[in-house]
Amino acid sequence: MFDFDGTVTEKGQAAPEKEMAGFLTALAEKMPIAFCTGRQLESFERHGLEALIKAIDPEKLEPFLENLFLIAENGAIGYAFNTELDRFEEFYCENWPNSFISRPDLKTILQEKVKDFGYVHDDLHRRVIVIRTVYTGTREVKKTYEYSAKIRLACIEVLKEIDPDFEDYLHVGDSGIGVVICPADADKNNGIRRFGEYLREKKSFEFDDNFREILVIGDRHQEGGNDYYFLNGQYGTPYTVGDAEVTGAFPKKVYDENENQLFNAEGTKFLIEKVLART
Repeated sequence: MFDFDGTVTEKGQAAPEKEMAGFLTALAEKMPIAFCTGRQLESFERHGLEALIKAIDPEKLEPFLENLFLIAENGAIGYAFNTELDRFEEFYCENWPNSFISRPDLKTILQEKVKDFGYVHDDLHRRVIVIRTVYTGTREVKKTYEYSAKIRLACIEVLKEIDPDFEDYLHVGDSGIGVVICPADADKNNGIRRFGEYLREKKSFEFDDNFREILVIGDRHQEGGNDYYFLNGQYGTPYTVGDAEVTGAFPKKVYDENENQLFNAEGTKFLIEKVLART
């Protein structure tokens, strides 16, 4: 399972490079792969999958799609690709905690709160709220990350005013290019569990209770980061390709043969190479 932005893409880039597409294609020939992202389905198809398909050898496309899964909206909705119908089909969908506050009401409040740094992304998300920074693109990576952190703090301030125990209902994750607010029981760690349960039920995979057999890769593992729950070790065996410090047993860092730590897409490609060498 892969986070997308900053993990299979480089910082500030919307789509993976051609070399990464080759690595992912080779991996999908061997086993199921899933992208776990804050993006919603249409955004992933338009900005992620489309670029991948263009970079894949047409003869290898069908095996790639047969083993492709999308865990969208930060873990709230899961899709499996149906090659006969040539589309993703939903296999689970979690609910927004309306007993806390409705999505429309919270979006209205947050739009005013974050207007100096970003904007509520009015798109096709069904179960999360996404707030983008006013800076985007590779030229403004540093400023984008700075504003993204400010947006997260503003969101937390609003949610604490509603209920100091808001984390029982909602999680706020900083992706570096914006913030994703998702149901607490539908974060990326839920995506790992749901993916594992699907593979166990539909494809007869065997897993332990924590799905440690699933390799999980992301880059924003620090507290408050969009991969914090993805990489905290509750489920899967997590590795980080981010540069924040690691304080516990998980996630594991990625090092090359010379003990140099690897980051972002380079670290991800290195891990894929190691997996391919063992299969």
